[in-house]
Amino acid sequence: MAGTPKFHQDMKMLAKLPDDMIWSMVEGGKTKTEICLEMGISRKALERWMDEVDPDGDKLTRARAQAADQLASETLAIADQSDPEHAAHAALRIKTRQWIAERWDPKTYGSQKAAQININVQDLRMNALRHVEVVENLSTDAVPKLST
Repeated sequence: MAGTPKFHQDMKMLAKLPDDMIWSMVEGGKTKTEICLEMGISRKALERWMDEVDPDGDKLTRARAQAADQLASETLAIADQSDPEHAAHAALRIKTRQWIAERWDPKTYGSQKAAQININVQDLRMNALRHVEVVENLSTDAVPKLST
């Protein structure tokens, strides 16, 4: 094991653990850094393991969506339990959980961005005038001229 013995040791340990253990930690709202500190492994080993076990990132996405739901529930509990004296502290806790939930499950908790529509009234007016002019020209060309 030349080169990075700690990394190889961490990878062996992760290979022995049940996959569900790591994913349940993510579902519980733990960050990769928290998981690494709790297990005593390097972040590089954890990320490599996640890439090998979940190459498409589907499991991580589902686990993070579960964690985002948990964070949303926590925001309700914090809001319900807050009192006027500690409102600023409660608001900060709520905003932090909202921010993380938006990142972990943007489809559910992210800000919905509407399509931008730009309307130039002057262009609309000019197009309408051109259209009227064309229609008038067509209608006057179709009418035979009377000779007197």
